Amino acid sequence: MESNEEEYSTDASMCAKCGKKIIDEESSFCAYCGSAFDPKPQGADFTIGAGILAIIAATFSIAIGVLGFSYYQSYLAYYTSYGMDTSASIGFLLIVSFAFVSSIFGFAGGILAMTKKRFKFSVGGILVMLASALFTFIALWRYQFGFPDALLLLGISIGVFSLASAVFVIRSKTEFTQTEHISI
Repeated sequence: MESNEEEYSTDASMCAKCGKKIIDEESSFCAYCGSAFDPKPQGADFTIGAGILAIIAATFSIAIGVLGFSYYQSYLAYYTSYGMDTSASIGFLLIVSFAFVSSIFGFAGGILAMTKKRFKFSVGGILVMLASALFTFIALWRYQFGFPDALLLLGISIGVFSLASAVFVIRSKTEFTQTEHISI
């Protein structure tokens, strides 16, 4: 009988203990005798990490929006108190509006990545977050606001998290479910 057990253990599709065919290749136990199999190697699930990173980046984008609005108010109050031109304050409003809008796309991209649905929308939402970080730097430079430390730190964080999230989503493209085209 020992020779049969050795024979069973060499065939990967047969249970090493009872010798019956393994029904479910993903199972960790034999359906007939309950014997434990070696755990099957699972691929790394990058979609959860990508979604979390995208949601963190979107949260930072909201923080940029809040800080940008705060800077806008103080900038406006300071320059109006001295009767100076406040037209450059539009830069802060642009930063605020782009930060809030891109955070919506970032949250959507992160949620879609975690649920492994709509690959293109997921990547698109995450890339809008990356564009938000770039836009923040361009607006700060263009309107010559300098680089306030908080906005710079948040912008760099958004860029890094969004880039990592996009790489993870693209790397796990095959895990996304294919959606059917619905015509209206």
